[in-house]
This record gives sequence, C-alpha cells and structure tokens, in this order.
Amino acid sequence: MPLRPLGLGDVLGGAFTVFRRNARVLLLWSFLVTGVVGALAKVVSTLAQGGLQSRMFSSLDSAGSSSDAASIAAGTATAFVLLSVGLPFVAALFRGFLLAPVAVDTGQRVLGRRATFRGIWGLLAGRRWSVVAWVLLQAAAGVLLGGVFLVLFIGFVAGLAGSRASFGWFLLAAVVVALGGGVVSTWLATKFAFTIPTIALEGRGVFSAAAQSWRLTRGAFWRTFGIMLLVTAMFAFAVSIASFPLQVATVFVSGVFDPLGQTSGSSGPGVWSVVVVVLGALLVTAVQCVTDVLSGSVLTLLAIDRRIRTEGLDQRIAAHLDTGQPADPFAPAEALPVRPPQQPWGPQQPWGPQPPQWQQQQWAPPQWGGPR
Repeated sequence: MPLRPLGLGDVLGGAFTVFRRNARVLLLWSFLVTGVVGALAKVVSTLAQGGLQSRMFSSLDSAGSSSDAASIAAGTATAFVLLSVGLPFVAALFRGFLLAPVAVDTGQRVLGRRATFRGIWGLLAGRRWSVVAWVLLQAAAGVLLGGVFLVLFIGFVAGLAGSRASFGWFLLAAVVVALGGGVVSTWLATKFAFTIPTIALEGRGVFSAAAQSWRLTRGAFWRTFGIMLLVTAMFAFAVSIASFPLQVATVFVSGVFDPLGQTSGSSGPGVWSVVVVVLGALLVTAVQCVTDVLSGSVLTLLAIDRRIRTEGLDQRIAAHLDTGQPADPFAPAEALPVRPPQQPWGPQQPWGPQPPQWQQQQWAPPQWGGPR
C-alpha cells in the first residue's frame, strides 16, 4: 500500500491484494465466524418460508369464518417477516465480529507482514470484548430504532383509519416511514463505520472508538458513504448471481406450482428439494465469505486513509519501518493541526507616480589640503 492518501483504486486494489496474499487464513476466519451462521440462516429461512406459505393456504381453505382467516393470515405474515428480517439481521451482526480479524490482518499487510490465524487471535487480545460489546450495542440500537419507527407507523395507520382514508394514504405512510428509517440507519452506519477497525487497530474502548469513528468521518461523510455503497452494490450483485440456484430451489419448496398445498403442502418439501436448498445455501455462503472479507478490508483501508489525512499515519508507519519507532504505529495519536485558510489577495494599489525615496545630494568639489 502506498504511504500517502488513498484513492478509490488504491482502496479496492489493496483489499483484493490483502485477500489474495492471505486467503486461506481469512477464509477460515470468515467461515468460522459468519459462514456457519449464514448457511444455517439461509437453509432455515428458505425451508420455513416454504412451509409457512403452504400451511397458510391450506389453513385458509379450512378456515370457517373470515375472522379465523384474518388471524391465520396475520400470524403467517408476522412469522414470515421475522424469518425474512430477523435471520439476516443476526447474520449481519456476526459479520461485525468478522470485521475485527480482517482489520488486524489488513493492518499487518500495510506493515508488510503476513498474519497467521493464531497471530490474529493474539493481536486481538484485550480487544475482543470491546468488539462484542459494540456488536451487542449495535443490535440493541437496531431493535430500538426499529421499534421507534414501528410505533410511528402504527400511529400513522391508526390516524388514517380513524379518518377513513383511502389505501393510497396507508401506502404513502409506509413509504415515508420506511424511507425515514433507511435514511437514519444509513447515516448512523456511515458515521460509526470505523468503530470496529478502530478497536482492532488502536485498542480503544467502545465509546472512545465510536467517537474516533465520528471524528474520522467528519468532512468525509459522502466519500465514505459513496465508496461503501459502491462496494456493497458490487458484492450484492455477486451474491445474487450465486444465489440463483437457491432461488430456483425455493420455488419448488414453496410450492409455487401448487400454491394451495393440495399435493405437497401436507407432505412437506421433498428430499431432493432439501438437498438443492442446502447446496445452494453453501454456494451462497462461500461467495458471502469472500465478499465479507473484501468489505472488511475496504472499510479498514478507508479508516487508515482517514488517519493518514488527519493524523499523519503514513509518517509513523514509515518511521516504524525504518527505525522500529514507534513500536505500534496504529496506536492512538493526536490529530494534525488544521492549517489556517489562506488569506485572499487584497485589492491592488492603483498605478501612479511613486514618491521619491531619496533626495539627490548636491555635489561639491573636494577641498584639497588642510591645516598645516
């Protein structure tokens, strides 16, 4: 990595270089931390959603009254939402744990070293519980934020129902609440994006690392958000391609060709359908493990770039590589003093005759001789 402020090409190229030169160790960390949970979440979600859909249609057929049908539909929809949102949310939390070892390995690659599995675990000594605390704090904040916007949505719906508004107003309320929640969560995620890399590299505590992330993103919010959005879109496209077999398997498991569950709803998914779902989930998980490592490395390099720009981290890294001092170049450091803005040029003085700066002395002939 060049010891200078990093551009987009440097960040992306550096992330792929980090992965290529230590792929075995990073993939092992990714599989142990996120791969197992992600595969289980995908299998359970796919099979459970298919079973819920089949049972809902069969229950609606046997429902005796409209109130029973409404209760069945509401319960099935709630379970479906919990599976569709809850399991991916848990998997996303585990990706937060993966970010710490990826950040440590990326920092070692910046110093020209190759970290081992045990070496990464040792470098995280004293910092693991801070990572755990931050991930749990994120989970609590996510649940709280979701609850707040859910209450707002229920309030909108209750108000519109009291006024007997049309369906369009209900749809507009849902869109407004969803957009508001998305904007707030995206803003917070960007401002605190460097918290775990800061914990892993600098050894700060939870709140100190969160404050450091807030400072590093100051003045660079849109750049950080843009690069994160670009990387997320690229890797989401790769995962969507890999998940195509899983989507095909979901079609067969959910009984789309028999939506009322008359033939396969009672017997459940077949053995081959389960096998295809498991294989598809493993393929998606493998691609997800690679993209998780690359995303974590990109985020770490963005944090290093901000420290280079605001704290002169490149100078400390160069001094460490030359003389060994400081012993830990990633340790917390004071921000560089902000340069005062240059004063604009003042109005030019008009051209005109300049006053003489000296007076011409009158020449006198020298006096020869002197007193005798």
